Amino acid sequence: MQFCWFIAVFVFMLIGGSANAQNYENIEKKNDSVGVVNILQDERIDQLLATDSIINSQKQSFTGYRIQIFFGGSTDREKAFKIKEEFLELFPDERAYVVYTAPDFRVRVGNFRTKLESIELYKACSEFYPNCYPVKTEIMFSEMEPLEKETELIINDNVE
Repeated sequence: MQFCWFIAVFVFMLIGGSANAQNYENIEKKNDSVGVVNILQDERIDQLLATDSIINSQKQSFTGYRIQIFFGGSTDREKAFKIKEEFLELFPDERAYVVYTAPDFRVRVGNFRTKLESIELYKACSEFYPNCYPVKTEIMFSEMEPLEKETELIINDNVE
């Protein structure tokens, strides 16, 4: 009986060893073809990418975030512009916008690509405007350009 167990264990070891040898042979064959990648894709994927590129090149804006610091009714137009001026005195390096969406006026500040980027300004604004919050909005690409003050500083830095 013990002899049968010995033969069974021996046979399993032989089978396992030959399987491992086959695996090593396959690995060696795979290493010979390193760096070669064949991509099989439908031709329509290239057409979709070209169409997407055309559509994106025509866009004038993107979905981003601003901090809304004021919300008022249709009679609060002057108040909205006053709050915008106050904000620009407190934060001269930021941009502020008065937005009219009938029948309400809103003051929104900053230009951010993500909500996470807007958090720093949100925390700073919350000291002066406790009811402020980040809002998703469409931002024009032209609004992302540096302010005139910043452009002058960059020009002066390049001269020196």
